[in-house]
Amino acid sequence: MHGSVMLVAVLRRRSRATTARECAHLTGSWNKDVSINPSSSFAERALSRGDPSCYPLPQTRRCRSSSSSAGDKWSGAHERSWAASSIDGSHRASHPRQITAQLKHAQGARAILDNVGKHLEKLNPIHASFALNLLGKDASRNRKGQLRDLLRNDGAFAGLLQLTKRFATEFPARELSNALHGIAKLCQYKALAARGATTVEVIEALDAGLVKCAGDLEPQGVSNVWWAYAILGRAPSQEASAALASVTVREARQMSSQHVGNTWWALGSLIGGEIQPPPFNGVVNALQQNDEMWQGLIEAAKREVAKGTRYPQELANVAWSLATTRQVIDEDLWAIVQKAIAKGAGEMNAHSVSTIWWAHAVSGRLPDGPALTALCAATERSAREGFNAQDVATTVWSLATLSSLRGMPLPRCYDDAWKIARDMHPGQFHNIGLQKLFHAYLMRKHGLSVGDKGEYPVWIINQAKDAWMTQVRDLHDQNVSHTYQSEIAEVFRDDLKLNCEVERVTDGGYFSVDVYLPDGEVAVEYDGPRHFVGSPREQLRSFRSGETCTKTAATELRDLFLAKTCAGGVISIPWFEWFEAKKRDEYLRGKLDADVQ
Repeated sequence: MHGSVMLVAVLRRRSRATTARECAHLTGSWNKDVSINPSSSFAERALSRGDPSCYPLPQTRRCRSSSSSAGDKWSGAHERSWAASSIDGSHRASHPRQITAQLKHAQGARAILDNVGKHLEKLNPIHASFALNLLGKDASRNRKGQLRDLLRNDGAFAGLLQLTKRFATEFPARELSNALHGIAKLCQYKALAARGATTVEVIEALDAGLVKCAGDLEPQGVSNVWWAYAILGRAPSQEASAALASVTVREARQMSSQHVGNTWWALGSLIGGEIQPPPFNGVVNALQQNDEMWQGLIEAAKREVAKGTRYPQELANVAWSLATTRQVIDEDLWAIVQKAIAKGAGEMNAHSVSTIWWAHAVSGRLPDGPALTALCAATERSAREGFNAQDVATTVWSLATLSSLRGMPLPRCYDDAWKIARDMHPGQFHNIGLQKLFHAYLMRKHGLSVGDKGEYPVWIINQAKDAWMTQVRDLHDQNVSHTYQSEIAEVFRDDLKLNCEVERVTDGGYFSVDVYLPDGEVAVEYDGPRHFVGSPREQLRSFRSGETCTKTAATELRDLFLAKTCAGGVISIPWFEWFEAKKRDEYLRGKLDADVQ
């Protein structure tokens, strides 16, 4: 009898340890091989005071992850609470290990939700995290709207979200990152509304949990959490952002090339993407100014790119983010990226090639000799094998921009890309793609691109022009009441006694000007922080120390066009000069005098 009791005790201890390990393994997260979609609104906004923005829909790739000690401890504690009630086997079907196994073997979202509903009151944080991650993975395989309709009508999913909200501050770090990742995947594939009231409540609860456990995140968890916030289109709260940035500094030293690429991509999306609504815009500014975090990521990127990235897309992610975040580019990192492009361009797919071109155009930097040769060869190959409408529009626009800004003679692959565009129907392009193509057409029309002798399809003058004109009108309507433009116009009218118009659309309707002085045909542009490289703090510091602040390529290109369009030229009003000007009438008079000279 005594021997039997001892045997049972040993078996129970082994069962607890085994369950903890299995739960930790089965609830693993996935690495993500992010695919950048450079369908940015840069081309559509470049001449209407907008800046580069890009909100892509990256794909993900499943990879095996390591176990979580925090998850093991939680699972063991939870299981002990069940052990006492399971001696007779009456609750064996609801044992945590069995619930995990049933979730693991569920085929499809409906089966996952059936299991969630069946065991809802007995789910622990690991189960909730695992279920959300499984649903997120399944989202990419569902037909459009199918999973969305299922989630809307299934009470088990509503219960799972409420359970996730309740568990938010109990989640170990890895389980929290898995839960956040799963929700982001569901939003990415439109199965869940990222701005829905319930979704926002759950995200805010997980945000609070992140503050508590961020210090336990490992490199994969760090990149997963940044990725999730980028997909959700919202920055973490101020407290969560600070905690996540701190652990990013620590874990950057251990990040793989994939973690580095994904983290750069996510931060690029948050900082350089759509303007964040309050209160997140302040958080984004703080992230951009976190010198310690960026230095850690720059060193990690140098290390991993120099070693040779496993996937070409990881290199594209870093290059894209260098441009999108508007950071002052580290020259050593840029040189390493150029060497990696020269070495790896032959293995890039068409999407990566177009992304690399886009990164150079937005940065306003030409590829160096070997990188340029390799990129042109890769573009010619991609034109033969794999360019889709998006890749074509991005490549054409990028090459035309580099030619217009830096005098680069257009290579043969530019004509190859246009040949593909001519064979396509305008319906194959999204509006942003049409705007990019028309933008490239305008560069040729105004004599900016060097050696552009390509043949343009007739529909460029119709559908592509319409797409361009629509976005100009939309941006005009959005910006007509901006405070700084109105302040500048007021000084011109009241103090300098000059006629002026706010948000004037130029003749032809191609561009919109902040303030227009019709008597002298002068365009006046107020340039906020997004018009310059570096964080606002760096810009102000450079100005006060007498250094020149570098304009973004978008702003340079805008000025070139407006100089061709407005006979009196272009006056730029940098935000830091306007901010520090004590007598603004004298400041503007000085600008006018300098413009005349």
